Amino acid sequence: MNYEKIIVELLGRIQTLEEQVAMLLEERNNKQESTPTQAEESPKISTADIRDYINDQKSIAKAEGKTSIILLSGEIHNDMNLKSQLPQVCNAMRQSMNEGDVILHTTPSGNSSTIQIKYFI
Repeated sequence: MNYEKIIVELLGRIQTLEEQVAMLLEERNNKQESTPTQAEESPKISTADIRDYINDQKSIAKAEGKTSIILLSGEIHNDMNLKSQLPQVCNAMRQSMNEGDVILHTTPSGNSSTIQIKYFI
């Protein structure tokens, strides 16, 4: 058996694999540089932004001739494409309440996707 020939062949294969790994790493690094990070894709939404959304919904309902509107925290969260911000949504909903507005549904935590408030316009 020619061990020297086998060793040379294996070394050639190792070199080829090392080159392929280097190319893959370079491609991955280039892709990461060109792809925006999660923070760049979705800017941080503030409670004030959510309150603005709620006020916009009230304005739309008023323009449609409605006297009240019922908003659900989970729907607001989805409509605004938020991720893990239900406590913020629920706080904004409570902050947007005026005298006479009614919490139709809440939970012990007060922060879930099922919080429902009826706003009178």
